[in-house]
Amino acid sequence: MKIKHFLKPLFFLFISIILTNCSSEENEIEIIPTSFNNSNNFNYFINHNNTLKIYLKGTFKDGNDLADVTDRGFVYGKSSNPIPNGNNTVVAAGPADNITGIVDNLQKETTYYIRGYFKLSDNTYFYGNEIKINTSIDASETRSISMKIKPKLFFKNSEGITPELEVISIEKESPKEIGFEYSVNEDFSNSSIALDTDVSGNIFKNIYTEFIEELTPETTYYFRPYAKYNDGSVTNGGTSVASFTTNKAF
Repeated sequence: MKIKHFLKPLFFLFISIILTNCSSEENEIEIIPTSFNNSNNFNYFINHNNTLKIYLKGTFKDGNDLADVTDRGFVYGKSSNPIPNGNNTVVAAGPADNITGIVDNLQKETTYYIRGYFKLSDNTYFYGNEIKINTSIDASETRSISMKIKPKLFFKNSEGITPELEVISIEKESPKEIGFEYSVNEDFSNSSIALDTDVSGNIFKNIYTEFIEELTPETTYYFRPYAKYNDGSVTNGGTSVASFTTNKAF
């Protein structure tokens, strides 16, 4: 693989980004981490398995002095000046003046180097500026989730109840578990947890249900949301509580 390096200066002044002007005959790729103001502050989301995804944006300008551009993207690696190797690139989507991309499944506590590229028809590459991102992130102060128990049941009988839980909003991190906390006591003393067994992957704004069985007939149970993060912390995602009564036994 032949590699061509064409580096342009990028100047950072806290969150202000100053770009050099270029004519239609020049070529430039500027990668800008969203919400950038230092090397550890960028737009990210922590996945349910404790890996990280980051959101990139940039400006890609290709002039007439380049061969035909066949691909635009972002390349990343654990050492400076990464080059594409088949599994370390993401697609650059959108118009040239607002290119975006998502780099997913990055390891925590790791430094990554990222730069934009054009792939040309002669199988050479044009690279832009490089950014460095450290994924040593504690999201405990910035993450949030809002949940509620819907007031109507999906199903119930004398021995079981199927409540519905709605995730209204979620920011910065997905819990690794979601489900229901329930008790015959309104203060949730001696409560039990029923996890949604169908969840695989990140938890998003959605409706989650689970059939909770082996309950007592003609008994009122109190329900509230339950979510657990990778660091072990638990949240109810608000103050939503609902009560439901099982049917009579036949």
